[in-house]
Amino acid sequence: MNTQISDQRYKNIKQFLKNNNLEKYQLIKIKQDASTRKYYRIKNKNIILMDSIEEENNNKEFVKLSDYLNSIKLSAPKILVKNHKKGLYLIEDFGSLTFNNAIKKKIDEETLYLNAIKLLVKLQSYKNFPNIPKYGYNNLFKELDIFIEWYFKEINIKLSDDALNEWNILWKKALKNINKNSNTLVLRDFHADNLFWLPKRKNIKKIGLIDFQDALLGHITYDISSLLEDVRRKVSTKTKNAALEKFIKLKRIKNKNLFYENYYTITAQRNAKIVGIFIRLAREEKKHKYLKLVNKAMKIFIDSLDKGNQNYLLNWINRNIPKNKIKIKNE
Repeated sequence: MNTQISDQRYKNIKQFLKNNNLEKYQLIKIKQDASTRKYYRIKNKNIILMDSIEEENNNKEFVKLSDYLNSIKLSAPKILVKNHKKGLYLIEDFGSLTFNNAIKKKIDEETLYLNAIKLLVKLQSYKNFPNIPKYGYNNLFKELDIFIEWYFKEINIKLSDDALNEWNILWKKALKNINKNSNTLVLRDFHADNLFWLPKRKNIKKIGLIDFQDALLGHITYDISSLLEDVRRKVSTKTKNAALEKFIKLKRIKNKNLFYENYYTITAQRNAKIVGIFIRLAREEKKHKYLKLVNKAMKIFIDSLDKGNQNYLLNWINRNIPKNKIKIKNE
């Protein structure tokens, strides 16, 4: 085990494994990027060790949501052993066939994504969710603040109080319908790196879910936007259109125009947040590879404002960001 952790943490992990008769098994570290959680595959045991300090991560929410998702017959990692005090957990191992890896192995993209849509619709059909906060104005604006802070710092522009006030007024109007209808479970990081293909299981249980501990009560468009407007991988136009039409059909959505307006507005909000987060990761935590995705997220942000008919916000962008600064330097 290549620890790169404190001696005390190493001792805690060693004792935890010993207490569960796993001290003799080889640990294989699973690559992890933005999260402070660490994962180790316990070789030949179909078990993962999750090393996660409560002060940094929502461990209790992770356990609560895992229990809930399994209770409604979805595939979330079962929690086999938990030690909240030490921040150590043994969880079910879904293997390595994420959607990204499945597609590399020539598993049909559309099949994967349409199954994910069926899962989303099933998830959204339940109303007995656990006690979680609402993904309303408060959270949405906190995320937009990340964009304002880090993007404008990156392009070396200080916004006036009037410009900031106008930005907030325009977003409050743009997000009004989304805020009003934030009433379904939103997993938030519902994308190709966090979805697993489990071909031996049946129906929607073929989709394995992870990274759901930050779930909130949000709008029906949020997770489908996270799935299809993925800054890390481009979903084919054919698959994207098929997935959207499938969602609309299964949800029996009558007002398609309003659905698409909400879909592109939340896509814009999400990608504004992503721009800010990726710049922060690069500048504050020296994870410079994220800079390479900033311009892509910025393009999705602006394109989605256009597709969502958010012309006033587009006008704000044009007045406050010089065209030669829209793209950041990402060397």
